[in-house]
Amino acid sequence: MEENELNFKTDIVIPEAFYNECLSTEYNDNDLDQLIKLINESDPLNQLKGLTGLSKLYKINNTKSEPNLLYDDVEKLFNFLENFPLEFKIGSLICLASIENYNLNNENLIIHEPNDKIIKIILYILDFPNKYKLELLKSNLDYLGLLVYDKDIINKFDPENLYQKVRNLFEKVDSNEIEIIKKIIGIMSKIFEKEEEIAKNENIVIELIPFLNDLMVKYETNKDILNFSLNIIFFITNVNVNAISNIESKVMDKIIELNLLKKLIDKIDTLNPEDDKTEIFNSLKIIANFGAMENSYYTDKIIELNVLDKLKLLMQDKYSLGIRKETAWLISNIAAGTINQLTKLYENNFQDILFDNISNSHDDKIKNNCLWALYNFSSLKNIEYLNALIEKGFIDIIITRLKIDKGDTLACSLEALNNILCQGKNLDPAVYNIIETKVNELDILNELKNFLKNNHSNTMIKNKIQTIFNNYFGIDNIEQFLNENNEPIYNIS
Repeated sequence: MEENELNFKTDIVIPEAFYNECLSTEYNDNDLDQLIKLINESDPLNQLKGLTGLSKLYKINNTKSEPNLLYDDVEKLFNFLENFPLEFKIGSLICLASIENYNLNNENLIIHEPNDKIIKIILYILDFPNKYKLELLKSNLDYLGLLVYDKDIINKFDPENLYQKVRNLFEKVDSNEIEIIKKIIGIMSKIFEKEEEIAKNENIVIELIPFLNDLMVKYETNKDILNFSLNIIFFITNVNVNAISNIESKVMDKIIELNLLKKLIDKIDTLNPEDDKTEIFNSLKIIANFGAMENSYYTDKIIELNVLDKLKLLMQDKYSLGIRKETAWLISNIAAGTINQLTKLYENNFQDILFDNISNSHDDKIKNNCLWALYNFSSLKNIEYLNALIEKGFIDIIITRLKIDKGDTLACSLEALNNILCQGKNLDPAVYNIIETKVNELDILNELKNFLKNNHSNTMIKNKIQTIFNNYFGIDNIEQFLNENNEPIYNIS
């Protein structure tokens, strides 16, 4: 697109004094009808006056007034944007952004899809931001920032091409224009959220991480820029976690190499504990992705960087529910790692945090993540640790959860019971006797018998219970045992 294509109607001359008067005039909601009448007139100057007034009103009121005025006639705004001089384009972009913002807030979708010609104009403004008034770039970014909420519209722009154009903008605009920088990084964040293929592109991502790191250092006091940057890093790392094989990751390695991971861990307990939109929450999601990687090296790295002390703090009630949920998920990922990682959790007294949340948390997600983490402690082969867990009520929790859990959580309960019984067979007689006493005290055999009767059709659950019967209670004929009326007390075999 040539530069002069941005002004198609060269015969329309906008006197500067007239335009300045349009910009200086104040309007209120009572002027809406009059402004619409002006837009619908044939005289271009009257149209511009109405359009400028309407765009000012929309901008000031932040769409408090429902924009149904041009709601069914957006083609008029598209026509101004495509074919009229610069002054019309600015007003049109502001009005279009206001209308689509209203649609997203109330309908959760973009109503009016721009045509190819308008897309070319939007992209052209991105390519040559310094050739026109700053207000044009701002309005263009506002409108584009709403369009990228729609995945189908992003595809019309060509997602990777759009990303590159937005990325290149940083080199073309004044770095002191904070509002512009914020709009640009916000659009980039939304592109990554909607387009996973870009987050998978290693060439893009490896170049982008150092840039984002520098951006967060330069604008460290701007929460919007920080959080948009962290969102992009989260989407990038999340793609790695969800990859078929995530044993090695250049993305994760680059974040470690730049000391960015350390900075995120160092900061997570320093900010507002009640806000799920702050750097704490966004940083925590990135750190949790390191804990979810298949390669234990990445979990070892976050432990090495002192994440455990931070997580103990974040599970306190003063932190928001969202932060505590994310923290519980990260703890469960660490607990599902190596025996060494599990031991470090135990030695940092995470079992107390897990017991407390299983008993007292009102949130099922936190409760279940703590339950899965605690169940992993059944793999510990340390006599002292296992004994302490049993005395604290580990087996009691397993039996209680058998009565209320379903699906995966139920399977985890039986797996943990199987593990703890296995330890009873393989560790010293003292632990053996403690487990045997607890088995009889809680009448576990009859609990499992009744449970098996009630869940007889669930093959996975049935097999897990039968394994426990066969291996630890010496019961080979399950059907006969289920039909017995009076069962003796069995010892672990």
